[in-house]
Amino acid sequence: MNLDNFIKILGHKIRVLRLEKKIMLKELAEKVHVTPSLISQIERGLANPSISSLKAISDVLNVSMAELLDTNSSSEIDSSPVFKTGTHKTVITGSGNKVSLLNPGKMDVEIILSEFPPGSSTGEMEYRHSGLECAVVIEGELNVELEDKEYVLRPGDSIVFDSASQHRISNVGDKPAKAIWVNSIPWIFPR
Repeated sequence: MNLDNFIKILGHKIRVLRLEKKIMLKELAEKVHVTPSLISQIERGLANPSISSLKAISDVLNVSMAELLDTNSSSEIDSSPVFKTGTHKTVITGSGNKVSLLNPGKMDVEIILSEFPPGSSTGEMEYRHSGLECAVVIEGELNVELEDKEYVLRPGDSIVFDSASQHRISNVGDKPAKAIWVNSIPWIFPR
């Protein structure tokens, strides 16, 4: 599925859920700390939300991010343990971050490859979710804001933290950055 179709499906899901829960567009925008115009653009498939905005939207709508991001009609997976290049579920956020699921299927953990173009981030806001996170940077530099501290991670550096801590990740460098990220409780992709 191409990115444009993904964004349209995501926006449609958000609109349907908002209407089912009888939440006004302006009310959702206020709770997510964005403009009503941005929510409208997201719902119409004209804007791609950041990870932090998507997390805030899913919290207000009382659904998991996995439910919003699942665009497959079938949860069937091949019985092979090998997932070839180009077959991973992938999400590209508003700032251009690419997140690819490395362990599809019914797994107890979520292992992802996160790619951050220069100047990109998980969003303007810090966010939190359930679980424990561990990451190792394999290319470039990432800045991890964790509660009231900041950590710069370079290739080979790793970090472990409680996902319930407010956090935000950004690439403040001038080169792309890549990291392998493990979430003990899957929250970006459906299980």
